[in-house]
Amino acid sequence: MNSVRLVKAFREDAELLHGLQRDAFMPLYERYRDDDTSPALESTEIVARKIADSDFFIIYIDDVPSGGVRVRRSRNDGENVCRISPIFLLPACCDMGMGTTVMEMLFDMYADADKWSLATIAQDKRNCHFYEKMGFVYTGESTVINERMTIIGYEKRCRRWNT
Repeated sequence: MNSVRLVKAFREDAELLHGLQRDAFMPLYERYRDDDTSPALESTEIVARKIADSDFFIIYIDDVPSGGVRVRRSRNDGENVCRISPIFLLPACCDMGMGTTVMEMLFDMYADADKWSLATIAQDKRNCHFYEKMGFVYTGESTVINERMTIIGYEKRCRRWNT
Protein backbone atom coordinates (compact mmCIF):
# COMPACT_ATOMS: atom_id res chain seq x y z
CA MET A 1 0.00 0.00 0.00
CA ASN A 2 1.37 3.37 -1.00
CA SER A 3 1.53 6.17 1.53
CA VAL A 4 0.37 9.61 0.42
CA ARG A 5 1.25 12.92 2.07
CA LEU A 6 0.40 16.49 1.19
CA VAL A 7 3.15 18.94 2.15
CA LYS A 8 2.51 22.68 1.96
CA ALA A 9 4.78 24.28 -0.62
CA PHE A 10 6.83 27.42 -0.06
CA ARG A 11 8.69 29.75 -2.45
CA GLU A 12 11.77 27.54 -2.36
CA ASP A 13 9.65 24.64 -3.69
CA ALA A 14 8.68 26.49 -6.88
CA GLU A 15 11.30 24.83 -9.05
CA LEU A 16 10.36 21.33 -7.84
CA LEU A 17 6.62 21.95 -8.38
CA HIS A 18 7.33 23.55 -11.76
CA GLY A 19 9.16 20.41 -12.91
CA LEU A 20 6.47 18.07 -11.60
CA GLN A 21 3.73 20.18 -13.21
CA ARG A 22 5.57 20.30 -16.55
CA ASP A 23 6.12 16.53 -16.57
CA ALA A 24 2.53 15.78 -15.53
CA PHE A 25 0.86 18.10 -18.06
CA MET A 26 3.20 17.65 -21.06
CA PRO A 27 1.29 14.62 -22.45
CA LEU A 28 -1.92 16.69 -22.41
CA TYR A 29 -0.17 19.64 -24.03
CA GLU A 30 1.17 17.38 -26.79
CA ARG A 31 -2.36 16.07 -27.42
CA TYR A 32 -4.28 19.37 -27.27
CA ARG A 33 -1.66 22.05 -28.11
CA ASP A 34 -3.23 24.58 -25.75
CA ASP A 35 -0.39 27.07 -26.00
CA ASP A 36 -2.07 29.81 -23.95
CA THR A 37 -3.53 27.67 -21.13
CA SER A 38 -1.31 24.64 -20.56
CA PRO A 39 0.22 24.33 -17.08
CA ALA A 40 3.07 22.47 -18.82
CA LEU A 41 4.21 25.80 -20.28
CA GLU A 42 4.00 27.93 -17.13
CA SER A 43 7.22 29.44 -15.84
CA THR A 44 8.75 28.79 -12.45
CA GLU A 45 7.85 32.37 -11.54
CA ILE A 46 4.15 31.78 -12.24
CA VAL A 47 4.27 28.66 -10.05
CA ALA A 48 5.98 30.72 -7.32
CA ARG A 49 3.18 33.31 -7.50
CA LYS A 50 0.59 30.55 -7.18
CA ILE A 51 2.40 29.21 -4.11
CA ALA A 52 2.32 32.71 -2.58
CA ASP A 53 -1.39 33.36 -3.15
CA SER A 54 -2.92 30.00 -2.25
CA ASP A 55 -2.44 26.67 -0.54
CA PHE A 56 -0.22 24.72 -2.93
CA PHE A 57 0.80 21.24 -1.83
CA ILE A 58 3.42 18.82 -3.06
CA ILE A 59 1.96 15.32 -3.29
CA TYR A 60 4.39 12.74 -1.93
CA ILE A 61 3.83 9.07 -2.69
CA ASP A 62 6.05 6.85 -0.57
CA ASP A 63 8.18 9.91 0.25
CA VAL A 64 8.79 10.68 -3.45
CA PRO A 65 7.51 14.02 -4.86
CA SER A 66 4.92 12.82 -7.38
CA GLY A 67 2.55 15.70 -8.08
CA GLY A 68 0.84 18.76 -6.73
CA VAL A 69 -2.48 20.33 -5.90
CA ARG A 70 -3.43 23.96 -5.43
CA VAL A 71 -6.44 25.08 -3.40
CA ARG A 72 -7.75 28.65 -3.42
CA ARG A 73 -10.27 29.57 -0.75
CA SER A 74 -12.86 32.30 -1.14
CA ARG A 75 -16.23 33.43 0.15
CA ASN A 76 -19.05 33.71 -2.35
CA ASP A 77 -22.64 34.54 -1.35
CA GLY A 78 -21.86 33.53 2.24
CA GLU A 79 -20.37 30.18 1.24
CA ASN A 80 -16.86 28.87 1.81
CA VAL A 81 -15.63 27.87 -1.65
CA CYS A 82 -12.50 25.87 -2.38
CA ARG A 83 -11.21 25.85 -5.96
CA ILE A 84 -8.77 23.21 -7.13
CA SER A 85 -6.49 24.47 -9.89
CA PRO A 86 -4.43 22.55 -10.76
CA ILE A 87 -4.23 19.00 -9.47
CA PHE A 88 -1.72 16.69 -11.08
CA LEU A 89 0.20 13.46 -10.69
CA LEU A 90 3.13 12.21 -12.72
CA PRO A 91 1.95 9.73 -15.39
CA ALA A 92 3.69 6.83 -13.62
CA CYS A 93 1.53 7.48 -10.53
CA CYS A 94 -1.83 7.40 -12.29
CA ASP A 95 -4.31 4.53 -12.08
CA MET A 96 -3.14 3.56 -8.58
CA GLY A 97 -5.92 5.22 -6.56
CA MET A 98 -3.70 8.10 -5.50
CA GLY A 99 -5.97 10.77 -6.97
CA THR A 100 -8.89 9.49 -4.90
CA THR A 101 -6.73 9.49 -1.78
CA VAL A 102 -5.57 13.07 -2.42
CA MET A 103 -9.13 14.30 -2.99
CA GLU A 104 -10.35 12.63 0.21
CA MET A 105 -7.46 14.20 2.12
CA LEU A 106 -8.42 17.63 0.75
CA PHE A 107 -12.07 17.18 1.71
CA ASP A 108 -10.92 16.38 5.27
CA MET A 109 -8.44 19.27 5.41
CA TYR A 110 -11.03 21.79 4.24
CA ALA A 111 -14.01 20.37 6.10
CA ASP A 112 -15.57 23.86 6.37
CA ALA A 113 -16.02 24.08 2.58
CA ASP A 114 -19.59 24.49 1.40
CA LYS A 115 -18.61 24.02 -2.23
CA TRP A 116 -15.66 22.77 -4.27
CA SER A 117 -15.02 23.81 -7.86
CA LEU A 118 -12.59 22.87 -10.60
CA ALA A 119 -12.26 22.76 -14.37
CA THR A 120 -11.06 20.01 -16.67
CA ILE A 121 -10.82 19.10 -20.33
CA ALA A 122 -14.16 17.93 -21.73
CA GLN A 123 -12.43 15.59 -24.18
CA ASP A 124 -10.55 13.84 -21.35
CA LYS A 125 -13.31 11.40 -20.40
CA ARG A 126 -11.08 9.67 -17.84
CA ASN A 127 -10.68 12.84 -15.77
CA CYS A 128 -14.37 13.72 -16.14
CA HIS A 129 -15.29 10.24 -14.87
CA PHE A 130 -12.86 10.61 -11.94
CA TYR A 131 -14.35 13.93 -10.81
CA GLU A 132 -17.90 12.63 -11.18
CA LYS A 133 -16.93 9.58 -9.09
CA MET A 134 -15.70 12.03 -6.42
CA GLY A 135 -19.12 13.71 -6.32
CA PHE A 136 -18.56 16.62 -8.69
CA VAL A 137 -21.24 17.59 -11.19
CA TYR A 138 -20.89 19.42 -14.49
CA THR A 139 -21.94 23.07 -14.08
CA GLY A 140 -22.75 23.72 -17.74
CA GLU A 141 -19.83 26.14 -18.00
CA SER A 142 -17.55 25.59 -20.98
CA THR A 143 -14.79 27.49 -22.75
CA VAL A 144 -13.51 26.45 -26.15
CA ILE A 145 -9.71 26.68 -26.12
CA ASN A 146 -9.11 25.41 -29.65
CA GLU A 147 -10.64 22.93 -32.10
CA ARG A 148 -9.32 20.01 -30.03
CA MET A 149 -10.00 21.22 -26.51
CA THR A 150 -12.85 22.61 -24.40
CA ILE A 151 -12.56 23.36 -20.68
CA ILE A 152 -15.64 22.57 -18.58
CA GLY A 153 -16.55 23.42 -15.00
CA TYR A 154 -17.43 21.05 -12.18
CA GLU A 155 -18.58 21.65 -8.64
CA LYS A 156 -19.32 19.62 -5.55
CA ARG A 157 -21.68 20.83 -2.87
CA CYS A 158 -20.98 19.72 0.67
CA ARG A 159 -23.76 18.88 3.09
CA ARG A 160 -23.72 20.85 6.29
CA TRP A 161 -25.48 19.45 9.31
CA ASN A 162 -26.80 21.81 11.95
CA THR A 163 -25.61 20.85 15.42
